[in-house]
Amino acid sequence: MGTYFGVAGLNAFHIVGALLAIWALTLAMLGLRREDFPRTGREALLVGATSVLLAAGAISSAIIVGALEGNEKSTGEAAGKPAKQIAPAASASELRLAADRSGQLRFDKSALQARAGTVAIAMTNASRVPHDVSIEGAGVDEKGKIVKGGGTSTVTAKLKPGSYTFYCSVDGHRQAGMKGTLTVRLR
Repeated sequence: MGTYFGVAGLNAFHIVGALLAIWALTLAMLGLRREDFPRTGREALLVGATSVLLAAGAISSAIIVGALEGNEKSTGEAAGKPAKQIAPAASASELRLAADRSGQLRFDKSALQARAGTVAIAMTNASRVPHDVSIEGAGVDEKGKIVKGGGTSTVTAKLKPGSYTFYCSVDGHRQAGMKGTLTVRLR
């Protein structure tokens, strides 16, 4: 849970809600102890206005904090990490792939599927032959870094539903068959 308008661990709803509870308990105690509470019309107006303001504040802060926390979760920050570090969020897909360990020019998969949105493909390369992973199609052309000997190449792109090609962009590797089809679906 994040911090909004308050101190660590507390947010505006907690603070205003606590004030409303204290106010209600205070009014109840005064009402039980004093028969003539509130004494004047002005006191009654002040008590009523304060009660309405605190109740409205609690409701408003609940709506605002709920919206902010909902937005935080959809961007991946709810776990306390920036969204960039969390690939599989609600609208993101992280796919895993490996280059052939023996150095042959092929991936371990020839087809991948993902949901529309931010898609990341992480390709591990245990061989000594340099490889990367890239995505191409529908106006997208993104390349990961070239790695070898246990490195990981990652490519990330925002993709709409459709068919894309993932491939190794090292000269001659794609032509030799180091490629596959990435199908992106709406949901």
